[in-house]
Amino acid sequence: MSCNRCPDYQGKLTKYELSILREIIEILSLFELATDQCQGEKMPTSSLVIPCVRGLRAELQDLSATYKSKMVTTLQTSIDTRLQKYEDNEAFQLAAVLDPRWKMSWCNPAEIPIVTERLAERVKAITPMTPNQDPEGPEPPQASPPRKKCKLFRFMAPASTRISTPSQVEAYLAQPNLSEDSDPLVYWEQNRTNYPDLAILATQYLAIPASSAPVERLFSVAGKVFKPDRCSLSDKVFEELMFIRCNPKIGPK
Repeated sequence: MSCNRCPDYQGKLTKYELSILREIIEILSLFELATDQCQGEKMPTSSLVIPCVRGLRAELQDLSATYKSKMVTTLQTSIDTRLQKYEDNEAFQLAAVLDPRWKMSWCNPAEIPIVTERLAERVKAITPMTPNQDPEGPEPPQASPPRKKCKLFRFMAPASTRISTPSQVEAYLAQPNLSEDSDPLVYWEQNRTNYPDLAILATQYLAIPASSAPVERLFSVAGKVFKPDRCSLSDKVFEELMFIRCNPKIGPK
């Protein structure tokens, strides 16, 4: 709307309006961060669902002391009613535990024995599929300089408890958590002989996408490859073109 059609238009926001906008930006930036985390495609995302939900809840609780607004309380209620089902989802629970960056850090004390038992049951179920091996935990990784933590994951206390047990589950949980910027897939590639059953489970649960965003991006790429003037492409050629387009770093150099 132009100034001519609205004579009272002052051309700038009031201090109160700017204050409200800053408040909204700070609050909603948390949800933008959680969305970006769960829509990634270069790293596992299923293990981020529960930490992100609980991180949002913890950050909103902190903001509620700063901003006495209905928006914060409404979002808190919405998280409890809409996202609780994802916290109760066993696949997301096991994915979070099998992420060596988190393990049990996201759990409250009452949840630890329950989630541990669920993981142990899954290990027992696949044990016949893998050779018998009495794993010895790997040497603790060398400590690296601490990095600034993502604000969504600040609610998780650093893991320090160590347990000396022969089982894969307890041996894995006894090792210190990896840093937040570590790659869980690299960890399991390096430790698949130490924890063969857990490595199988990690492959299964960490492969679950947290959202449909990567698939939607794949369809977008497919639409650009399969244009009307390329309708005569065979399935095999189309598949190869898609593979090349989505994996530009793979192939001869």
